Amino acid sequence: MAVAIDLTGHAALVTGGSRGLGAATCRTLARAGARVAVHYASARDKADAVVREIIDAGGVAVAVGGDFKDASAPGAAVAAARATLGPIDIVVNNVGREEALGDILELGWPAFQTMLDLNVRSAYLTAQAAVPDMKSRKWGRIVNVLSIAAHDYPKSMGAYTTAKGAFASFTRAMAVELGASNITVNSVSPGWVPVERHGPMSLPGRMATAARTPMGHLGVPDDVANAITFLASDLAGFITGVEVPVCGGIHLIG
Repeated sequence: MAVAIDLTGHAALVTGGSRGLGAATCRTLARAGARVAVHYASARDKADAVVREIIDAGGVAVAVGGDFKDASAPGAAVAAARATLGPIDIVVNNVGREEALGDILELGWPAFQTMLDLNVRSAYLTAQAAVPDMKSRKWGRIVNVLSIAAHDYPKSMGAYTTAKGAFASFTRAMAVELGASNITVNSVSPGWVPVERHGPMSLPGRMATAARTPMGHLGVPDDVANAITFLASDLAGFITGVEVPVCGGIHLIG
């Protein structure tokens, strides 16, 4: 018998929710019944479009802004979401794109600091603002979006992979600290899932990437969103501190 995921009565904040994996996650959480705060850094129009789509489908959503390079922004985003949706008990930390590419020792420390701030600091500050409500409700879910790149270390992406590795450790540390409060902390690690920010990719390039994947094809944003929604649900209530690779098995072959 099929078991449905039901997030009715819960409110979620998805950081970086205006496009790509974040937008797919917002839509999927809303379909499961969650009230959703769609966070954006600068693309208010894209966040509003996701909100309209959710509302038109019968859901509840609101757009909340803030550039997480500013240390005050994560707490402000949680406060704005709470003001409209009520206590936030699901947080998806999806902010954290690659900002600088280049030789690892020529990038300069500021590139590393930017990545650490955008990934680890922003997740820390978001959790710091949201966890008190989770503790008071004796229920919470935090899902962090990592990357398979943190395990295969592509050249020129040293700052990004370092930050994602630190983010993975932070995820496990939070899982240990928060478990007694019935708050689970897990992560997903997407493989190469084409989204708009990657820009155009040639057909031969897509075919080569797909050929390296044991399942023989590339993923789509909903693949990641579905895994996140599962981890946010009661079906995953006794799972914490795990990293789920959503990559078609490419993590198995290096």
